[in-house]
Amino acid sequence: MKRLIYSTAAIMLLLAGGGAATVSSLGAFNSVTTAYNGQCRSIGQMVGAEDIIADYDAGVAYISSFDRRTGMAGQEVTGALHRLVLDGSDQLVEMPLTGLDPSLPFLPHGMDLKTIDGVQYLFVLNHRSASDPQAGHDVYVFEVGVDALTLARHHTSDGIKSPNGIGAVDLDTFYYSNDRGAFGAFGNMVEMMFARKISDLSVYDEGETEILEPMAFANGVATTPDGSTVYATALREGVVKVFARDQASNVLTLQREIPVGQAPDNVRIAEDGQLWVASHLNLMAFDGHIKDPTALSPFQVYSVEPDTGKSELVMENDGSLQSSVSVAVPYEDMLLIGSAFQPGVKICAQ
Repeated sequence: MKRLIYSTAAIMLLLAGGGAATVSSLGAFNSVTTAYNGQCRSIGQMVGAEDIIADYDAGVAYISSFDRRTGMAGQEVTGALHRLVLDGSDQLVEMPLTGLDPSLPFLPHGMDLKTIDGVQYLFVLNHRSASDPQAGHDVYVFEVGVDALTLARHHTSDGIKSPNGIGAVDLDTFYYSNDRGAFGAFGNMVEMMFARKISDLSVYDEGETEILEPMAFANGVATTPDGSTVYATALREGVVKVFARDQASNVLTLQREIPVGQAPDNVRIAEDGQLWVASHLNLMAFDGHIKDPTALSPFQVYSVEPDTGKSELVMENDGSLQSSVSVAVPYEDMLLIGSAFQPGVKICAQ
């Protein structure tokens, strides 16, 4: 997630543009019902564990993190990638990274995990600045080893403008979201408030990029293992979009849009093919949490059957469990929950 800015000027703009409806579309009037009574435990202290992806065969999860709040304030921060063992031991290690250019900032965001020709790779979106999206971005492809991640590919492109989510096809082809189309503070504020469809889902293929689908705050992206389907969330449209992929041309055909709460963030594919989506319930509260870590930001978690479009609310919380929740990943009888701004990961009983 990138920063949402609501200032005095924003309120004036709301009042001038049909304020109540706009504020409502941001979830400001949503009520919260606690729809989960299970037990959760906290793992780790890394701040901003925004994305999590599970390796179901190995029984581990990979986590990307960096302290967004500190970085957005202009201070220097460095992120990390972690591996969490899911056998109940809660063993958590920061993964050594080999092959990176040490002169480039490492601020990881969205990830994907794919096995290609028998080798496992972790795809990682990287920002070169926490406060300036125009500073540049990278896509790192790491070969996954027992004790380290080794750089296998490094992709950059002017078309990767404000990346958030990534879904890989092969080492040199992936789908990704640019979560904004406007880059000035005022323009970005207007884009967010009025849900302008000027962000996008794009494809990178051997150095070339192409915009495929304009969206209102394109966010999470996931691709099926066989490369036939691409999923993408549109945060300001409140849906996860299901696309059929032409494997020869990379062209996407929209199959359906599935409502998943107020403001869906990351989307993950579970072992059984179900989709899991974390959704912000109130974007104005989310913005308040960015500014004040003690302010709560409520969230929901949905499971989705992509073939039928049926969705189920699995969890809803006022933010006291974890605020700014951006990802939810099931594993056996557990649900892993990550946050864009708070420390640690929550592991909850399903």
